[in-house]
Amino acid sequence: MPDCSPDPRVDQLARLLSDTFGQYHERFLELTHRAANCFKQRDWAGHQQDTKTRLNLHKQLVFKVVDAAREILSPEGTSARELWIDARRRYVSLVSQRLDLELAETFYNSVTRRLFRIVGLDEELEFLWLGPTKLPNDDSARGEYRQFPVETTITACVQSIFESGPLATLFADATGDADKIAERITLRLERAWDGHLGAIDILNPVFYRNKGAYLVGRLRWLNRLAPFVVALVHSTEGVKVDAVLLTETDASRLFGYTRSYFHVQCKHPAAVVGFLKSFLPVKPVAELYTSIGYNQHGKTNLFRALYRHMDHSNTRFERARGARGMVMVVFTLPSFDVVFKLIKDRFAPTKRSTPEDVKRRYKLVFGHDRVGRLVDAQEFTNLSFNRDRFDEELIDELRNECARTVTITEDQVILHHSYTERRLYPLNLYLREMSPERARSAAIDYGHAIKDLAAVNIFPGDLFPKNFGVTRHGVVVFYDYDELALLNEINFREMPVSQTYEDEMSNQPWFPVASNDVFPEEFRTYLRSPRVVGEVMATRHSDICTVDFWKSMQELHHAGELPDFFPYPQEARIV
Repeated sequence: MPDCSPDPRVDQLARLLSDTFGQYHERFLELTHRAANCFKQRDWAGHQQDTKTRLNLHKQLVFKVVDAAREILSPEGTSARELWIDARRRYVSLVSQRLDLELAETFYNSVTRRLFRIVGLDEELEFLWLGPTKLPNDDSARGEYRQFPVETTITACVQSIFESGPLATLFADATGDADKIAERITLRLERAWDGHLGAIDILNPVFYRNKGAYLVGRLRWLNRLAPFVVALVHSTEGVKVDAVLLTETDASRLFGYTRSYFHVQCKHPAAVVGFLKSFLPVKPVAELYTSIGYNQHGKTNLFRALYRHMDHSNTRFERARGARGMVMVVFTLPSFDVVFKLIKDRFAPTKRSTPEDVKRRYKLVFGHDRVGRLVDAQEFTNLSFNRDRFDEELIDELRNECARTVTITEDQVILHHSYTERRLYPLNLYLREMSPERARSAAIDYGHAIKDLAAVNIFPGDLFPKNFGVTRHGVVVFYDYDELALLNEINFREMPVSQTYEDEMSNQPWFPVASNDVFPEEFRTYLRSPRVVGEVMATRHSDICTVDFWKSMQELHHAGELPDFFPYPQEARIV
């Protein structure tokens, strides 16, 4: 009789996956837990280091499993594919009772796609359910949050929240802060709910990011919900309330795709995401997972949402609006709020970058503090789509410009390497197409965006408006990383004064110029069009065109100072 006993490698592979995923999430939570101590001790540098370590953790352990699995699958006999399918079934039985099951599926998929170099979708090997999925409802998510009924006054309710939290003993003036918050809530509810408030729900974990800590919850009355987020800072005097966010817009910006990820100590991530989704209904689930540090699962949700959308739409990929790039081909699906960016095979002669330089810059942005001014990008390999979903003009561009990273067949277009970003309104178009008031507001924020990036050691390289975009909240952000550099890599110089008429009229520099030399005085040339930009830069941001400004930013960073960046508007602050 043939031997019907299961191949021992099946259990070995399944346990390798299960055990390593457990190690990943345990280490992830350990690094996340340290954020609380960093905040209490005001150890901002330590928090930044933990943030960088955590960002690379998922990929490190995925690669570890890939290498180990190759060793197990290498002997001849049963095909690697059949073994892996059996191991997948066994893996499901090992992780099915975990509260982080969705993350376990993503970990498995990350390993599988690298191990088998999957192109497009593979329903046998991957967890690929593209139908609806369920976030925990209030009953099943109750362990992640607490309810505080408003039994007497709103002030008393807020004080109870403070007193029951892990930062209770650190408040400098909890009573005074509670009074100020209650005033804001009362004003808000008089306009929104005729002054009514039934309870405040608060998530158990405190959200930490950079120098801030956040109590995240929601206001509740009958069937109505609204955000309730308290922003805390820790000064030498103790913990103080810096702001309270009570609108969907303000809360949405806090959890936006231009911010670094929160450190949130939770063992049931889906419950936290479900809670956040309850008062941020427009925010994609993918972005909510990403915002609390699970960027790989956020990427998985984006992947599934994209393919689900393809099955339920008939729009075609086309060039994205805005100036055509010299380094990237950028296209979009009009009905899906994302752009796809592919590195060209050859760059314009004026560009000194290489494809590897561009990848390095995207990697730099991934690990850097984005301070609300840099768009988070998701890196994908081997995406496959039906060719008839592509505009023919775009097909020609991909064939001519991206032959190294795109394969085009009779019925498929395979993107071997691409980046995705949220689709934005290109700033150059926004300034031309919007009302004068909106254009002026965007021009002012354009200058603030450049300054914010400088404060965190980022030089955009190319400051033209075409390389910036405007979010749906009217915030100007940078999204073209072709020439991005750290400030300490740049030599900011004064423009030498010409000595002769011939020097003045020369088409070429008459003085030596190194590859990293930048002359801020030249910024005036392209920070004057359209007219509103020139006017704003001259009156509000003229220092951007001076060497002194950039050198002062270099000195600030060299001193190791971490600037204060508030991810909310000034009017939300409590002073």
